[in-house]
Amino acid sequence: MNVQLFVDVLESAGHGVTLATDGEGGRDLALAGGYDLVIFDIQLPRLRGDEAVKQLRAAGLRTPIVALTSSALTVEVDRGLAAGFDAYLTKPIAPSDLREVVRRYARPAA
Repeated sequence: MNVQLFVDVLESAGHGVTLATDGEGGRDLALAGGYDLVIFDIQLPRLRGDEAVKQLRAAGLRTPIVALTSSALTVEVDRGLAAGFDAYLTKPIAPSDLREVVRRYARPAA
């Protein structure tokens, strides 16, 4: 349900959205390129979001990457930022806050 809300918020603001079903898929899509912004949850199947970000940064990806997760413990936030996230947002998140982060890190919608 959260995913559909996030997709609706982003698409209504004019952004295209591509979804992956797990961390490995998200990592592979990000490596393929062409994205202005990547958003990862932390608790993903097959590859945690923070581990995917470490791999992306090690591969040289400089695209902004934002965590959007319910993992709000300080240790999780610190781990995520150390892994290479540009921003760390916790759920629940207001649609206006999500739009603001996308505005800050992604190119303007066409």
